[in-house]
Amino acid sequence: MKRYCYFNGKIKELKNVKISPYDIGILRGYGVFDVMRTVNGKPFLIDKHWKRFENSAKELCLKIPIKRDQYEKVLKKLIKINKFPDSVIRTVLTGGVSADAFSIGKLTFYILIEKYHVYPKSLYEKGAKVITLDFQRSNPKAKVTNYVEAIRNQSRKLKGKALEILYVNKGHVLEFSTSNVMLFINNVLVTPKDNVLLGTTRNLVLELAKKKYKVEERAVRTEELKKAQEVLLTAGNKQIVPIVQIDNWKVGNGQVGKNTKALMQMLEDYMKNY
Repeated sequence: MKRYCYFNGKIKELKNVKISPYDIGILRGYGVFDVMRTVNGKPFLIDKHWKRFENSAKELCLKIPIKRDQYEKVLKKLIKINKFPDSVIRTVLTGGVSADAFSIGKLTFYILIEKYHVYPKSLYEKGAKVITLDFQRSNPKAKVTNYVEAIRNQSRKLKGKALEILYVNKGHVLEFSTSNVMLFINNVLVTPKDNVLLGTTRNLVLELAKKKYKVEERAVRTEELKKAQEVLLTAGNKQIVPIVQIDNWKVGNGQVGKNTKALMQMLEDYMKNY
């Protein structure tokens, strides 16, 4: 099956795309990206994702070489010709080919379309395990391509049969390596706000939650993890996943909580009507 992507202004067959070894996205890890999925055949929360991509590019002094309207038109065509039932859209912008391996050059911009893989139903019914890592991303305002810590600890995550890695630093709970974290403490939904990348799904879940719960966006101390009755993660490719174990201890009673189930249903209903 042929796969197509958008690369530097043209739609090409994926196998024909070549990136220079002198691209500072490769040499220096200088680049930003964004990931979204389709829902009912449409890019989900496209305006929110585009805005975050713009913000990320601005943080790294990169200018996106395509306008918002043209971007959406390209996505529609790519989704159609790649023919996946549901798609993941990965948009990448790097500092491009550099004459001195340091200066920003002619930017490299591409869009990948991948098949959306559904997580097992049991993950949402029984919940997941996560492990912790002492780390804080250097620039939480930008979704950069540097995921060194997450990749370096991938084998540890797999060995521990964990779904995600939860970053904690200086006594504070921050975020997962590719997701945001939320806690229910006495029926109040609490989530970190500073020093984390604010996910689009995170922000949507908070909007939905405010219809039923008190919500607090604030610093979260690590000791609050053990006080929480429920912990969950939010991510575009996972939606809401209940967390029932962190390292070697159980969250609450070790079962998926009623508040998490309610939030999962609220998000599912929203997506059905999107």
